[in-house]
Amino acid sequence: MTYPLLSGLRVLEIGSMLSAPYCGKLLADAGARVIKLESPDDGDSSRRYGPWPSDVPHPERSGLFLYLNSNKEGITANLQTPTGRNIMRRLAAASDVVVHNVAPADMERLGLDYDALADDNPNLVMASISPWGLSGPWRDYKAYDINLAAAGGICEGLGEADREPLSFGTPEVGYFAGMAAASSIVMALLARETHGGQHIDIAEAETMAGLYNGPEALMAVYQWRVTRRTGHHALDFPYPNCILRCKDGHIFVGSPEGRQWGRLLQIMGSPEWSQEQRFRNRTAMNNLYADEVDGYVEEWLADYAKAELLEIALEHRIPLAPVRTYDEVRADPSLADLFVVIERDDTGPVAYPGVPYRLADSDAVNPEPAPTLGQHNRAVLCDELGYTPTELVKLYQTGII
Repeated sequence: MTYPLLSGLRVLEIGSMLSAPYCGKLLADAGARVIKLESPDDGDSSRRYGPWPSDVPHPERSGLFLYLNSNKEGITANLQTPTGRNIMRRLAAASDVVVHNVAPADMERLGLDYDALADDNPNLVMASISPWGLSGPWRDYKAYDINLAAAGGICEGLGEADREPLSFGTPEVGYFAGMAAASSIVMALLARETHGGQHIDIAEAETMAGLYNGPEALMAVYQWRVTRRTGHHALDFPYPNCILRCKDGHIFVGSPEGRQWGRLLQIMGSPEWSQEQRFRNRTAMNNLYADEVDGYVEEWLADYAKAELLEIALEHRIPLAPVRTYDEVRADPSLADLFVVIERDDTGPVAYPGVPYRLADSDAVNPEPAPTLGQHNRAVLCDELGYTPTELVKLYQTGII
């Protein structure tokens, strides 16, 4: 759903893949008018990533692109040409916000950095998202999601203690950076009347370092310990606090309170192993014997499906939680309102995750589908920038749009 909170706000988005498009999506879902500028040859690189309907690759049917770019208008401009750069500058001059994830050196080389754009629009709020930020020794290096998760300290805490560190199961860094950009943009807009325009520097590595190293630094200072990789268990915590196998998948098993653990053991039939002296201290049991006890508990879990275990947990007030597949999440009636169906002629109706919030006193409307490449060239370039239809044709013919 789309809310009109930011109606009247004009945003120009230049970028690809995750961070800048996700920032633009968050603003568009809140009612901002977002104009997405893409390269005329192949557009946003996310167009070349799946999933695709029926597993048939097509640049206009990438599920990733369609999700990230709903509610936006789409235009094309070749920023390597003077005319293409002029188009962008004119759009930036008429915008409240510019968000991009183009390399800092490239923006400077093209004459499209903040100082250049602010000459034409002193109140411009611009968010520049890059792997390492606009300053520092790594400023001009590129990076992928796994590089940034590793650099930010995330990987050090993921995986088994005796194995190599792991990264996220799916790309996450760009989404965190996009959220950081969107929230800082809104703050800058709130302060624009008194502080004027702002250039916001978002380093993707810093978004990761802040998430992980903030609490880890405090733990090291105040508790004199560093978190170790512990696999699917939580270190220094009463057993169980882990994910285990069951009849049809996996389930989280937790019992932070002693009475919860006692009830779980009763349901399991008060097994003989639970009476052993070495299992009296559940924190010691977790740190020293977790793998052994996992086997005992999984032997019982193997007789039950996730849905059955959830019913047992609800009846006896024990914190068990099914580990759901993507299809199960989509079919969960408690999450039915999250998904919205967006229809486009070339894809038909497809369900996408919508905004994860509801506003009681604001009317919501259905989101618009993501634009095809250059779909709104005529509307933006002719109706707003004043190009004639003949000039538009020449822009197409020369590869500028």
